[in-house]
Amino acid sequence: MAGHQPRAIVDAHHHLWELGRFPYTWLAPDAPPRPFGDHTAIKRDYLPNDHRRTIGDMPVVQWVHVQAECGASDPVAETAWLAQLARTEGAPQAAVFHADLSADHAPSVLAANARFAIARGVRAPVSWHPSGRFCFANRPGVMGEPAFLKAASLLPGLGLSLDLVVVPDQLTEVAALAARMPELQIVINHLGTAEPATRTPWEKGVDAIAAHPNIAMKISGLWTIDLAWRAEKLAPYLRHACARLGPSRLLYGSNAPIETLNCTIPRQIAVLTEVLDHLSPAQLDMILAGTARRVYRLPPGVIAQHAPA
Repeated sequence: MAGHQPRAIVDAHHHLWELGRFPYTWLAPDAPPRPFGDHTAIKRDYLPNDHRRTIGDMPVVQWVHVQAECGASDPVAETAWLAQLARTEGAPQAAVFHADLSADHAPSVLAANARFAIARGVRAPVSWHPSGRFCFANRPGVMGEPAFLKAASLLPGLGLSLDLVVVPDQLTEVAALAARMPELQIVINHLGTAEPATRTPWEKGVDAIAAHPNIAMKISGLWTIDLAWRAEKLAPYLRHACARLGPSRLLYGSNAPIETLNCTIPRQIAVLTEVLDHLSPAQLDMILAGTARRVYRLPPGVIAQHAPA
């Protein structure tokens, strides 16, 4: 498969923001560097045409926006804004919004967002580790709590999937959730936040989720393994995930503009092509487009390369 050039790419995980529209405290002028490094270069509006420039001449034909705002008073405001961008700017084609599934008002938030055709999934803040690293929840075990389970059970009926950011030790919890709700499509973001220091529990966690076909995993956010996306550093993780889950359960996301501070989209694709050179062209195309289209229910198509007139 060496030299394979993908015919179409679906970017299944990217962000857009307009700094004056929603709270983005981590993008404030005085916000300190993030774990991935100095992010001064992205402390500015990042809108569809900015993402088009980031894509360049790569054949990225559809985009899935994943929650970027945090703290807006209106729980549907970002989804409404993205729906407007889709109408006026031609992209994105799908959106994954934020909701706390443990909150009393979660059912109404889910229903309100699901009214927008662009809404295809929800991302819930469940990541937790006793070290405090990569924590988005304020307690462990959120995915097993009754309120969370009740809200999650509503998602299939609303036509929504469930995106999760977790750490490797939580992958077994995701497997348990998938077993309880086999009709729920679950999408693990950022390769389960794999790191060299947690490779063993990560591998065991991937083995656990492999038994549940309703779990997919995004090849995104790989800076936690290696900021520069060096092929030799990423290869053990990507090949293990591919061997255990298969191409039909892996999907690519650029994590732009965050990831592209350290690795451009063309380089991301080149590295994936190199590392996964044991796959057939059809299998690689599945990872780069086909799985995302299935998971987020996207029809074949090509995005507008420029904003509609």
